[in-house]
Amino acid sequence: MIGNFHQIRFDRLHLTLEDWAGQFGPIYRFRFGPHLVVVLSDRDEIQRLLADRPDGFRRPRYLEAAASEMRLKGVFAAEGEDWRRQRRIVIDALNRARIEDFFPMLANTVGRLQRRWERATDAGERVDLCRDLMLFTVDVTTQLAFGVDINTLESPGPTIQRHLDKVFPVLHRRLNTPFPYWRFIRLPADRALDRALDALEREFGAMVQAARERLEREPARRQSPQDFLEAIIIEMETEGSRVTNEEIFANVGNLLLAGEDTTAYTIAWTVHLLTGNPDWFDRCRREVDALTASNSPGMVNFEQTKQMPVVDAVSSESMRLKPVAPLHMLEALNDTWILGYRIPKGTTIFMLLRHLATRDEHFVNGDRFDPERWLLRQEARLGPHDHGAFVPFGGGPRFCPGRNLAMLEIRTVLGMLCSNFDVLPVNRSRVREQIAFTMFPTNLFVRMRRRKRS
Repeated sequence: MIGNFHQIRFDRLHLTLEDWAGQFGPIYRFRFGPHLVVVLSDRDEIQRLLADRPDGFRRPRYLEAAASEMRLKGVFAAEGEDWRRQRRIVIDALNRARIEDFFPMLANTVGRLQRRWERATDAGERVDLCRDLMLFTVDVTTQLAFGVDINTLESPGPTIQRHLDKVFPVLHRRLNTPFPYWRFIRLPADRALDRALDALEREFGAMVQAARERLEREPARRQSPQDFLEAIIIEMETEGSRVTNEEIFANVGNLLLAGEDTTAYTIAWTVHLLTGNPDWFDRCRREVDALTASNSPGMVNFEQTKQMPVVDAVSSESMRLKPVAPLHMLEALNDTWILGYRIPKGTTIFMLLRHLATRDEHFVNGDRFDPERWLLRQEARLGPHDHGAFVPFGGGPRFCPGRNLAMLEIRTVLGMLCSNFDVLPVNRSRVREQIAFTMFPTNLFVRMRRRKRS
């Protein structure tokens, strides 16, 4: 009846599954109540499964159902032809040329984050990194998605970010509950989610109307849409298009959720690791200083973001040790074989991506923070360095389309931070991993000082 349900804390699910992988090897099974789950941490098999989508494997049907019930069945949860159609629009909205054009707005938002941290520094206040970085990423993603500058970094009162905060914890709980209780009984968290989704729908509706009015006033935008929302509205109005109002809401929600949590937590984890490794903080600072000698302090331009190998090495090492998606879920569409075991059609498969990337057989001293591994030439490495075991943005046809934007945000924020502030941790020992669909740090606070320049 309950399977292994009593052995799991769902806010630490990834840690439990990684611990079991250490005991039972690269493939094992357990039960969520009546549901059988296979857990996989073999490098070659994970690469095969990621590549064999959407034909051989898909996201679990219960994830699609949960997303649909939460009005969020966009490109993340869609499958088959629905996924192909929606992904094309998302990829176009996040292509390299569009992101380069977007960079001045991103730089302006980074400047706001800097001023927020300067005010906290001057007031002697500690900084809640996750909170501030989520405000930053919501501002960035909203500008890219809607062409609207909501400026949550400097505006008091209710924000989109507060509504978005309700989504992932409930989605995580629903995905890991063997019985869909919410279809019969609404708990306080479920009612709070409903109110948050209603509020988001109203706010998105106003933005959709504003975008339609812009397109009417400026017909030239139809040939070159300026943001994701304009692109999807134009697609919706194309003869024969099957894009619906519900899909607009779902994909905008997907873009905001993916752009908020994942990037914010990646930057927060990176800063946490840097506070424990001040020599690498100094190396990042020296790299940024050399790049920005002729610029305003710490503000790299778009071309300079392509010349930050040390910052990239630090962020890659952070994503290897503290990935926001330490596990990934798939469902087998056909009977198949994995590592000599028959896996029936419909079986849910959890892939342990962090466990894979921290094994010594794939990365030498795999549990150690060592960004140097990303800077060495292959012949200079003293042990394994397997890029195929490092998949922070997924792999195969469903590789994350937001990677370029995420890396651009990471580079610009770290550049600004290293150039302008000294960062001091507040009780590093209290920082813990917690998962609510994405993996994030708890109790992560720092104090900042304005950098003294000679």
